[in-house]
Amino acid sequence: MSGIRYRRNIDCLTSNQLHDLREALAAMFELPPEDENSFEKIAGLHGQPWPSYCIHGFPGFLTWHRAYMEVFEKALQCCCNQSISLPFWDWSSGPSTGVPSACSTATYVNRDGDTVPNPLYAGPLPAFAGGGMTARSSAIDTTPFDNAATGAQNALNKATFSIFQSSLSGPHGLVHVTVGGQMGSVPYAGFDPIFFLNHSNVDRIWAQWQNTHPGSLPADEASLELDPFNKPYSSDWKTGADFATTDQLGYRYTNFCYVLPNWWDIFKFRLDPHWFKMEIRSAKLVLKSDRMPVRSMEIRVFINEPEPSVKTPTLGNPRFAGSLGMFGMTAGIEAPMEMKRRPNQRFDLELDISRTLAEQGKSGEEVSMKLVPVSIDGQAVSPDKANIEGIDILVD
Repeated sequence: MSGIRYRRNIDCLTSNQLHDLREALAAMFELPPEDENSFEKIAGLHGQPWPSYCIHGFPGFLTWHRAYMEVFEKALQCCCNQSISLPFWDWSSGPSTGVPSACSTATYVNRDGDTVPNPLYAGPLPAFAGGGMTARSSAIDTTPFDNAATGAQNALNKATFSIFQSSLSGPHGLVHVTVGGQMGSVPYAGFDPIFFLNHSNVDRIWAQWQNTHPGSLPADEASLELDPFNKPYSSDWKTGADFATTDQLGYRYTNFCYVLPNWWDIFKFRLDPHWFKMEIRSAKLVLKSDRMPVRSMEIRVFINEPEPSVKTPTLGNPRFAGSLGMFGMTAGIEAPMEMKRRPNQRFDLELDISRTLAEQGKSGEEVSMKLVPVSIDGQAVSPDKANIEGIDILVD
């Protein structure tokens, strides 16, 4: 599907992506309450002021909150740029302590080098709630989320949608209670910005379950009206069927991401065994860069190849996943500075590694990957010449 955007783990955002997110959120804080994109307006849809619209029972828990996350994501895009995607806080994949580092400090250093309030740390409370800013449990930095993670992983094994939804509701609630403060109560939970990262993760877990349990929503879920979310140019409410899959909404979730200073080393990861209950639909390797390299090069990708190098065969090698060409700015001489980097210009490159990853991951053992930079004349290239700032592995 063309035009798909990806929601990423907040711990894996690049510096520019995190700046974009914070700036968009800060802009939402500043909008007047009556503005449809204001933080106060959207946060209030979950609880207070009355009427309260959120659904935490069944049917509707997962579909209503998917609709809600879409509204919030679109507001972020309107306040900054259309490339922003709502990240998720992955408290569900294993033992973790505290909230993400991007959300844990009251201030941060912005693009201009100034220390300013961190909009991911706390959100403004409306006047009817006493004003001020949201707060969290005083022990949040050392609080484990292991029980919530275990509950979420158990939910992924449930056979039917209704049992899955019921099983996921408890871990989701445990995260709210553990974070504490406004997050610990329905009326004001939406005013803590971390609420939206939490529910993006809940939505991600549902999408992961859907990948291994394809099929339509139950009739009562599909037909349920989800107010206050209107159909375009209509007074009719959207229904659960309008939010049955993330693809129909134009997004998916990353399942791996890496922001590594030493990305050229062999790095290892374990594939989720759920993905092998059905064929992997798509797996992409994304090399993230904010500028083109000075000199052209090829990036060769090997999976489970013990010691790959420029001399490792590629033709007929089942562990060779493919290569990417990085088109350089010069033919052997340095380019003028203005040619090396332009504002707001990215050069992310994608490689489909679906077949190789599926074959090499079937055993359930740890999978290794290495990227080998090669010059035009077939020589090894120092990895820092590629200007790669991070790696995503997107598995659907």
